[in-house]
Amino acid sequence: MINIFNNTKINFISKFKIFSFTSIFFIFLGFLFFVLKGPQLGIDFNGGTELIVHLGNYESNDAVFKNKISSYLNNNNIDSPRIKSYGNQKIQLLFDSSDINKNVINEIIHDFGDKSMNVLSYNKVGSTISSELKSSAFQALFIAILLIGFYIIIRFDWYSSLGSIVAIIHDILIVVSFLMFFSYQFDINIIAAFLIIIGYSLNDTIVVFDRIRENLEEYSKMELYEIINSSLNETLSRTTITSLTTLFVLVSLFLFGGSSLLGLSFALIIGVISGTYSSIFIATPIMMFLRNKYYKEENIKEEEWQ
Repeated sequence: MINIFNNTKINFISKFKIFSFTSIFFIFLGFLFFVLKGPQLGIDFNGGTELIVHLGNYESNDAVFKNKISSYLNNNNIDSPRIKSYGNQKIQLLFDSSDINKNVINEIIHDFGDKSMNVLSYNKVGSTISSELKSSAFQALFIAILLIGFYIIIRFDWYSSLGSIVAIIHDILIVVSFLMFFSYQFDINIIAAFLIIIGYSLNDTIVVFDRIRENLEEYSKMELYEIINSSLNETLSRTTITSLTTLFVLVSLFLFGGSSLLGLSFALIIGVISGTYSSIFIATPIMMFLRNKYYKEENIKEEEWQ
């Protein structure tokens, strides 16, 4: 395997506290955005009607067009939608109602501007279905995290399991925060991104924990912090290469994948960065703290019982 970091001796443990506060800061900002602004829910979770409209030869800047079409729809007794740019010469209209008639909207838009304007995509989701989708999405995330916790307990120990679970929750909260910072919609694609991020973060954490376990067996007389520092330096090259190659693909998807994949690719980019970061600066310090606190106590109790 290619090594881009040879014989590094970075003192990761000395930086644990700084990066922990950095994570708390971003998560707190995300919480403020959630309370003050709230997430932008797509029709998958909010219900309603989504229209993707091609502007044709209509020439106008986004702000002017959005104001004009909102007024025009209101004059035709249709509630004003949320309007967003959707790539080159396209806009997205989100109506809270799922009773919007496609043909009526098509006629109104056709009469509004250039005759080449037309509806490219028409999707609607009822309130019952959107509620079921939200419930299923939360269940999927909860089950995934729970199963991962059991898997880590079986493969490693409960210290590592708790560290992994906290790291995964951290990654999801960081992605949610950044999605709200940049006003991306939460839809079923974002839930798929969360599940992918959970798998990626777990894989990275397992690599780190595997090396720590190997070094604990090999260097049993060394202090725990020395073993952890050494293990993190040994896995740094592998972690960096894996993350960078994955990011190359995701950045390409973000730049050239089209408007419909922007939210998904953006969430995955943040998730890969956060997953790499959390395996070192979230999962590992939690595991180290718990092992330092409880491992010796458990051994003492075993000796007393014998």
